Amino acid sequence: MSRLIVLTPHGSVRQVNIKGPITTIGRDPTCGVHIDSLGVSRHHAAIRWTGDRFVVRDMASRNGTYVNKARVVERALRNGDAIGVGDCQLRFLFTSNTLTSEDALRLVTVADELINIEARERSDWAAFFRQGSVARHAELRRHGAGEWRS
Repeated sequence: MSRLIVLTPHGSVRQVNIKGPITTIGRDPTCGVHIDSLGVSRHHAAIRWTGDRFVVRDMASRNGTYVNKARVVERALRNGDAIGVGDCQLRFLFTSNTLTSEDALRLVTVADELINIEARERSDWAAFFRQGSVARHAELRRHGAGEWRS
């Protein structure tokens, strides 16, 4: 089963199961992963199953799509990859084990190992996902790569 753990700028966390061959991510309510944030384009990115792996593709978004802090147009996903869309972070989880929603939200995958973050406070949780976010903002502004809205 594959899923995304979604962390929004205001700190809310939710789990979204990836269903079907294509899952869209964006601000438009018709997207499979709807993210209500101005930093996210209406149709920001899409994740598709190619038959042997999941691939994320940027859909010409204004602020770009990042995988593990690197801007991408298209990239194969691995278990635990951090996907940045606008000012939100998503963690891609792919496992053959079925987890309850509660268990999935307590686990964060880091380089193929699972870490139980049950003891983390919400602010720590948000900081974990946002690590590098400030650096990415600075990098965009330094190089003038797109317009960033806070």
